Amino acid sequence: MLGAQETIAQEPKQSPETRPIPIPTDLAGGEPLDVRLDDALRLGRKNNLPLRAEELTPMLRAHDVRVAEGFFDPELFGRAELSETKSPSSNVFQPEIVRRTVGGELGVRQRIATGALYEVAFTPLRLRQSASISGFPSQLYTLELSGRVTQPLLRGAWTDSALYDVHAAEEGVTGAQARFGQSVQDTLLQVVVAYWELVFAREDWLVNAQALELANEQLRITNERIRVRELAERDRVFDEADVARRREALIRAENEIRRREDELRELLFGERDEQLWTRGIRPVTPIEVEFVSPGDDWREAATAALASRPEIVAARSDVRAAELAWDEASRGTLPQLDLVGEYSTDGTRTTSPDAWRDATDLEYPDWRLGLEFAIPLGNTSARAARDRALIALEQTRRRLHSLEIVVLREVRTALRDLATLAESVRAARESQRLAETQLDTARELLRVGRGTIFEVQQRNQELLDARRRLLRNQLDYRIAESRLQHSRGALSVPE
Repeated sequence: MLGAQETIAQEPKQSPETRPIPIPTDLAGGEPLDVRLDDALRLGRKNNLPLRAEELTPMLRAHDVRVAEGFFDPELFGRAELSETKSPSSNVFQPEIVRRTVGGELGVRQRIATGALYEVAFTPLRLRQSASISGFPSQLYTLELSGRVTQPLLRGAWTDSALYDVHAAEEGVTGAQARFGQSVQDTLLQVVVAYWELVFAREDWLVNAQALELANEQLRITNERIRVRELAERDRVFDEADVARRREALIRAENEIRRREDELRELLFGERDEQLWTRGIRPVTPIEVEFVSPGDDWREAATAALASRPEIVAARSDVRAAELAWDEASRGTLPQLDLVGEYSTDGTRTTSPDAWRDATDLEYPDWRLGLEFAIPLGNTSARAARDRALIALEQTRRRLHSLEIVVLREVRTALRDLATLAESVRAARESQRLAETQLDTARELLRVGRGTIFEVQQRNQELLDARRRLLRNQLDYRIAESRLQHSRGALSVPE
């Protein structure tokens, strides 16, 4: 069973001429699967495997934003150490001394949005020595609380520089989402084209089947006239050759139906279900529609396309990302100038509580405020990176402009094609009507002995060609409708 993929649709109305002729592919593999165009678009959007793979790209880019934001996560750092030193005896007043030190450090550092790096640390230390020196105890405790802030003032300074990676990653997400939207548009258009091509293949089979019926009927008439001696035996050859040609065309048309079904299956279904590959697909959306020329002004359609076409949105995101890269590279040519501030307070006592109290009561504070700078001589690398970023920015701008020109051309072409096809459908209908009249006339002339079999066959071929032209124009019009929506960036799954 196909479950949720089973599509129940109403049979389209068929003319009496085509209703009695069953299509062989519908009789193989069980009951054919009826699919409306709207259902095909929904299935393609949901199940198309390349599209399902592409929809993971924006998710990957979203993690790039998380990676960039992680640069500002605080960091806990620390160290622990144990050391021992021995000093030899120098004189009576300087005996041999063994010093043992146990210490460490625990702190937090973090980069903030202004580009500054701050660090807060707690450093305890215990010192023991084996010999007592006058005025110096055998055991000491030292505790230090310290803080340091380094704020860049030129290179790497302030939020534009500090948040560059975050903003660039966000533009990457925007571009990826837009490109996925373009993939959706392209896939839906492929579904529309594959759907109508299958419709054409099925209708073309019916046209060929009707042509074969006409050829068989003409052969029957010829045989009857040969029987009553109105025609010679050799006159049968023309009709028999025509029947053979029609059978050959019908075989090719049946193979074309199966090929088009496989193309549509590949777009609509993501499973390797054998039922899907054995059951026929019967498109049931009527081909008949009101074939009218679009009345849209191309300027309005172009404006809408430039605002909503996913590839335009992606290209504009690329330009913004290139602008960010150029701005960051330009700041990279500046000298390094940092404002550095330090503050610390410590306590050194023979007991740990006394040392802690001195440190926390800020009894002996130290502070420093200064500037540190570094000026690269030549600065060749930074200036080359800036110039390269400027060229890359100009390149993305030119690509955007070129893409906008392509969009304008596609919109104008889509509108023009739709108008042309509307007129072509009307002309093809008239051609089919005239071809039917000419065939009836040729058959009547042959019946009364004023025509030839060759003329009947020629008129039969002309009618076949006229029917195909009408069918092709109708299908091209339906495809052109979707191409116009695609050119505007508005092709979507129906609600």
